[in-house]
Amino acid sequence: MTATATFLDLPTEVIILIVCLLPLREVAACKRLCRRIRSLIQDSQLLQYHFRTMCSGVEDLFLPGIGSHEFLKSLVQWEMAWQKFDIGERFARHRYQNVLWTVEHIVQNGHIVAMRLVDSSWLTTPGWSYADISRVLLRGGESPQALSWTDIQLDTSISPKAYVLDVNQDLVAMVYYRDAMWRRIEIQFLRFSTGRPHDLARGAALDLELNCRSPSDCEIAMEVMGPFLIMVVINRTRLRLSGRHQKIYFVEWKEGRMRCVRRVRDGTYFPVVAFVSKDLIILARKRDFSFEVCEISQGDDCSTSILRTVCILRLPSLHPSTRVRFHMRNRTPFASNSSTPALRSNRLPFRSSPADALLGFEVSVRRHSRPGSENRRLAFWVHHNTFRKYAAEAAKHPRISLFSKSSRGLRGLASRLVNGISYAFSTPPVLHWVEWGPTSTRWRECSDDLRDRQTLAGMRCAVVNHGSLTLMDFSPGRLALLLAQHSQENAKLKVVVSPTKIKAGRCFLRDFTSQLPYCESTKEEIRNRVLMDDEWILQFEEGLFGWEGYIDFHSILPIDNACESSANILSLSSL
Repeated sequence: MTATATFLDLPTEVIILIVCLLPLREVAACKRLCRRIRSLIQDSQLLQYHFRTMCSGVEDLFLPGIGSHEFLKSLVQWEMAWQKFDIGERFARHRYQNVLWTVEHIVQNGHIVAMRLVDSSWLTTPGWSYADISRVLLRGGESPQALSWTDIQLDTSISPKAYVLDVNQDLVAMVYYRDAMWRRIEIQFLRFSTGRPHDLARGAALDLELNCRSPSDCEIAMEVMGPFLIMVVINRTRLRLSGRHQKIYFVEWKEGRMRCVRRVRDGTYFPVVAFVSKDLIILARKRDFSFEVCEISQGDDCSTSILRTVCILRLPSLHPSTRVRFHMRNRTPFASNSSTPALRSNRLPFRSSPADALLGFEVSVRRHSRPGSENRRLAFWVHHNTFRKYAAEAAKHPRISLFSKSSRGLRGLASRLVNGISYAFSTPPVLHWVEWGPTSTRWRECSDDLRDRQTLAGMRCAVVNHGSLTLMDFSPGRLALLLAQHSQENAKLKVVVSPTKIKAGRCFLRDFTSQLPYCESTKEEIRNRVLMDDEWILQFEEGLFGWEGYIDFHSILPIDNACESSANILSLSSL
């Protein structure tokens, strides 16, 4: 009788390929199985690259023709640069003219973008300008030729209201007023590179009817993920007339279809919306100060979309008379499966993974009462995976349908009626703050300094405050790696696991804590606005009254390091 084959009897190459498919926790567990598996993981460059990639929280963009040795070398250099977070000497400088309240700068996919949302009254036309940072190859150039800008100008007769940008899809979804009475808004899907209508949108221009007295009466929040776009339209008006409620729209921009998936009362939601997976979004509710996790699903006829509330996550309790402003700050967009070849620049063989990216929020609370008042500004961060986790737990207890959805005729009609009534009267699970918030979030008080701003890149957040820059790395793999190495508190990169306590006052009912762990490093003498992505750090040095300033480009990695590909040169300094 032949002996039964075991896992260790497999060829070495097969074992390596199997371990490469395991998650981070399972790879660490495999190292404790036996000496052979441990030696394979330590000696195999492919497994080491796979292990370090997961620890750093980056997405593997392994290209054909590049060996794992070059990738591992690049990854080690990239990790060391982020641990030191040494900006170093200026790599390139660009002078720009700007009015602060008309231009918003964004760094995405190796491009710097200046979005202009106000008309040409300040010598700027509606549109945007962008530059490929990877093309900046001159050291310390003071001339504008050091950075080549492409200017996109829109029609001066339109007034842009909101936009969403996805450089990976070469897409800008622009919402603007079409008439001078602010009664109609139009949505166009344009190519980011040219400003022309996007080819995949099939020339679709969607419009909505509004009843606004001024542009300030309407707030719009948008988010795009692949072929889908979610949009929240909020009419801020004191008159509760018919048709002036908040509406949530689901748009399939490649098909040119838009549907209203929810119509709610005024004052229900903040202008905040974000995708956390392909079929899950989060909304911020005003009435009970909480997150609402919603699932987008197809209707019975497969031609309509349904927005179903999965669960509600409460935030810290507030006094009833507290006024709140809720904002998202520099959210990390979902990466598309493919990037437009025209916009594909030289870049590292990896980027921050969108699977567990970070969401940053800012909360302003205000309460007037005798004998005084209180105004506070706070920021907090939470992972995408947190919302997916509680949505999956809520899905373990689905509602029981009395009839099958596939039933037709009278039985199908009864099924839809019963399911609709059961959904209308059922309540989604509600998790209070103490059940989920302390371990899943990290809060901090913000100063009144205007330069106390945050910028996100994957699972990292950089905050400039009082002349210093604080980098917070929330990657779980990096945290586990540093904890295993027994990182010292006096090191440049330290692990923060102690809770942050926010004191109660006139706004918050009681004290609350947050203890989401992160790695922290501080860089002194940073007084300017900072934007960053995986390969670049940009400092904005603003001149008097914001009319003129400089953009300093700093590469995270040393300039002389490079990784050569069969297709192109992957310059670690110019990405």
